Amino acid sequence: MSAFGKLNHRAARRAENLLYRMGGLPITLAALRASGTDVPSRIRLAYARRYWRVECLGQALEIACAVLLWPVAVGLGSLYLTWANGAAVKKRCGRSRLRQWLDQLRLAGTHGILPPWYYMFALHDGDRAPHAATFLNRCETKRGAFPLIREPDDRTVEFDDKALFADLCRRFALPTVPVLATVESGAIRWKTDERLPAIDLFVKPVDGCGGKGAERWDCRDGVYCGTDAILTQSQLIDRLERKSWTRPLLVQPRVINHPALRFLSNGALSTVRVVTCLDERGVPEIMGAVCRMAIGANRTVDNFHAGGIASRVDLDSGRLSKATDMGLSARTGWLDTHPDTHAILTGRTLPDWPAIRALALDAHAAFAHHVFVGWDIALLADGLCLVEGNGGPDVDVMQRHSERGMMVERFGELLAWHLDRKADGLPVPVPAMQARAA
Repeated sequence: MSAFGKLNHRAARRAENLLYRMGGLPITLAALRASGTDVPSRIRLAYARRYWRVECLGQALEIACAVLLWPVAVGLGSLYLTWANGAAVKKRCGRSRLRQWLDQLRLAGTHGILPPWYYMFALHDGDRAPHAATFLNRCETKRGAFPLIREPDDRTVEFDDKALFADLCRRFALPTVPVLATVESGAIRWKTDERLPAIDLFVKPVDGCGGKGAERWDCRDGVYCGTDAILTQSQLIDRLERKSWTRPLLVQPRVINHPALRFLSNGALSTVRVVTCLDERGVPEIMGAVCRMAIGANRTVDNFHAGGIASRVDLDSGRLSKATDMGLSARTGWLDTHPDTHAILTGRTLPDWPAIRALALDAHAAFAHHVFVGWDIALLADGLCLVEGNGGPDVDVMQRHSERGMMVERFGELLAWHLDRKADGLPVPVPAMQARAA
């Protein structure tokens, strides 16, 4: 990555850290005063101890800025989001704009739920509002529980580096998308004999997340058609080499869904995100799953944070729920049909759901030193394919589909169990260590 790219990455990281610090401030203050032994108390006390453990000047400055900016950020954020979403929510749920605004201020101060997550978790809905304390905040997982329960030698680079992840999947005999080339600092390293095959391509940053920076190139009559350009082979190679000075890139064939799943897709690959966790015996267990779909002009990625929609998947039957987006704009709401294909989603059963479950569990067994993992799985014409793994999976999308948060589901129970075990200095359970050695 170039110096400019590293600078931008650090700036984004600092901004994200500050956001998490602001969300965590009221949570930690309340947790330090609490003395309960229930699951939420154990999770939040562990997070509070990590939050206030300052290891460098930068962390101290983040906390100081969070304290100073919290009233301004919450005040302005709540006003803007109420202005943007208030009318739509009032029409759908009957809650006035004033009540929505006051809700946001109260929940930010008591539970650390910042204004965007008030709408994301649909806490304006009367059935959900009483359960606000059960929703896990991103700051509690991304900057709290997940780092706390990782082993000292936990190799998160296995998921952060998508080229390495693909290599490991092949080593573990897990089906995955092949890698045609990696591009870094202007140099292409080919994995195949052919320089650039005349097929549709998918290009993404080696260390990317949320679908950011991904590109789709459709091969038509010897040229490659992207969203902003039509290039010859040499022009595309030149473009990749130039872009790789900012971030390393991965070049793969573009894969498409099985015909049975075309109703989910506007052209982008639809994937199922399955979150797994090691249970008390060290055996992988499925915590939740959602089916992700792209909509509108975005025909490149299906990520929730890239404007896509998702349906929660019933773990027993594989049936889909209503679909929804992130909820930051209340206009979309809850959908029974796909906005582009107009296919019915609600109640539909995913094909090969038992096989999808099995692949997620097999994948976690292969990467068994990770406690929590989010797997992106696609059903292709020739079978299932493991697209990516995430060692710090986002649970916002799953909680948006629930009247109660994952704090009081099996996810929260295992999260608290692993945090307690880590605090006592105990290792990952034996079966996982055996699987790792194997």
